[in-house]
Amino acid sequence: MDSVTSPSEDTKSNSPEIETSALEPVKAPNGSTSTPAPLKASEKMAQPPEITSGGSYALHLSSNKSKKSAEQEWAELKNAFPREMKGLKLQLKAVDISGKGTFYRVLGSAYETKTLAAKACEKFKQKKQYCVAVKL
Repeated sequence: MDSVTSPSEDTKSNSPEIETSALEPVKAPNGSTSTPAPLKASEKMAQPPEITSGGSYALHLSSNKSKKSAEQEWAELKNAFPREMKGLKLQLKAVDISGKGTFYRVLGSAYETKTLAAKACEKFKQKKQYCVAVKL
């Protein structure tokens, strides 16, 4: 008759032992050890420009032929650029283009200054996304 082992016995017998140890401080070539210096302002991670609810500028991210496709575009942009889109609020602006009809501009708002909006646009442009800072 075959012997049956309980799961705890089986686990104990087949589990490899894992050794752990504390990390050693890194030693310089001269044998001394030191703690790293704090990051300089130029080395710190860049923070996104401040988005405010009452700003006068926005990011024009796309133009769409229908309101529904503009809203779908916004959702796709949020998925494609989660960090860049964080805090932006959707604003749709209907614009009549002579000979072409009405288009809906997808705007992410709002920034206090055009400079802040333009700085935010640079992040999108680096990732090959159309972006223009516009006045609301």
